[in-house]
Amino acid sequence: MRCSSVLAALVLFLAAVGQTTTEEQPAAGSVAAPGSAELSEAPRAVACYDAAEFVVKVANAPFQNPFTEAELSGVFRAGDGPPVAVPGFADADDGSVFRLRFCPQQAGAVYRYEIKFSGGGLQRQFAGDLTCTPSDCPGPVIVDPHHPKHFLYAGAKRPFYHLGFTAYHLLDPSRELADIDATIDYCAWHGFNKIRFLLSGYPRDTDRRTSGDVEYGVADPWKAPNYGAKPGRVNPLPAWPGKPHAYDFTRMNLAHWRRAEYAVRRMRERGIVATCIFTIEKQDLPKEYGSLSPHEYLLYRYAIARLAALDNVWWDLGNEHDEFRDRAWGDAMGACVKQTDPYDRLTSAHGYADFWYGKSPWADFIITQQYGDENKVHEWALGFRDVPKPYVNEEYGYEGARDVPGHAQNADWVRRCHWSIAMAGGYATYGDWSDGVSYFYMGDPGPGKAAAQLRHLRSFFESLPFVEIVPHDELTTAGFCLAKPPQHYVFYLPHGGQAEIRLEAEPGGKPSARWFDPRTGQWQGGPALSGGSNPVVAPDGRDWVLEVQSQ
Repeated sequence: MRCSSVLAALVLFLAAVGQTTTEEQPAAGSVAAPGSAELSEAPRAVACYDAAEFVVKVANAPFQNPFTEAELSGVFRAGDGPPVAVPGFADADDGSVFRLRFCPQQAGAVYRYEIKFSGGGLQRQFAGDLTCTPSDCPGPVIVDPHHPKHFLYAGAKRPFYHLGFTAYHLLDPSRELADIDATIDYCAWHGFNKIRFLLSGYPRDTDRRTSGDVEYGVADPWKAPNYGAKPGRVNPLPAWPGKPHAYDFTRMNLAHWRRAEYAVRRMRERGIVATCIFTIEKQDLPKEYGSLSPHEYLLYRYAIARLAALDNVWWDLGNEHDEFRDRAWGDAMGACVKQTDPYDRLTSAHGYADFWYGKSPWADFIITQQYGDENKVHEWALGFRDVPKPYVNEEYGYEGARDVPGHAQNADWVRRCHWSIAMAGGYATYGDWSDGVSYFYMGDPGPGKAAAQLRHLRSFFESLPFVEIVPHDELTTAGFCLAKPPQHYVFYLPHGGQAEIRLEAEPGGKPSARWFDPRTGQWQGGPALSGGSNPVVAPDGRDWVLEVQSQ
């Protein structure tokens, strides 16, 4: 169903009000008559930012396909506020169960709702009230309206420092729920507060290349654990029923979507953002369901209806989508996602070095994929400095064993790159490819060393007014600088050594400096400094951070 059908359904629904008798919410568990639809679950109160779930049960459904021939929708309004149109979704293959989830965002408000079900000539409407109670939930992460290069918790009004983790095949059907839990727990322990994962996709299951592979030294993708498939096994993500390359795109594989929902809820419990990537470029999957086709719209709309009420969700239109779609598609599908999503969850699209959507209103933050050493990734991030959206390099490389760009960066290279992106005022996402095993694709925790070190980066910046300090590389002869002169300076020396740094001194003030070790998170005393030019020497030849504050 095309995105515009959401608004069309809303218009028809509102027009029908007053012509069709609505029913107040019944007691849970009421028995439905044959050939009827009943609202069997209808909460009367829910905490702010939690998901209130309404359940409609259908007896003897008069339609064959509940995913394309029936629709559940609702309209919620708090007082004189604007109406919020909320799509529901089928949660039973035979059409006997439909659900609608609503996430209220005004504590203390009473929402009046009207819910409509239609399918196969059967139409029912229900009405009631939902009270939004206070909550200590920090709320969804949004773009900070006062500092548009950064993120903010909408409820708590405090900054969100993005530290991402890649786990593409987190939902691999060969994994147990305990394996999903293990990955999420690993991320929480290491300080990662965002996990990016696929809702659909293939590994490289029809790849015929046996030499010259572009994926950084994988001699034989058929045999290597490349792109999420362990040796001798192919584990696609079955968002639809059927078999790979022969899916029924008119229906949804409910077991798969329940796993996705489980993973997102578990991330929410651990304070982790769930970046839901709709699909990926590997193999022919996007070609199979078609560009801007009813099948493609059904995928995107179903994901939004099922998951958007969970306030830790972000959307990624497609990984490396520029390999299978063009800019016009991105603007069309991005607009559709925004139109369908009642809560305006953060949305973007992963591509390569170019970001096509700097001026597109639907694109909330920048995603790039750019490999290189610390100078290159720093320069690329600075290249987006004037775009008033947060910058995220989702793939600056993966931790491996060698010191080359791509999927084989050692822990020191990875750490230096992540810090260098941060020193440009940007954010980044880590992934592990140790020993040529694509942990980042399989969704498994890997043995990489940099993961445990990056938690120190997040804790360092969270201790600062990081939304107020901006790039000032002109203040150092080596490395990089973030500063809010004259109160605060951060200097990063990727290879230690000596630098000449320049400070503005407050009248009567004296700068205080200390060194931060990005490997251990430990502090040690810094040099004596004064206003003007100062020579500094790092404790050794490894990377170090010098923080300077005026006293």
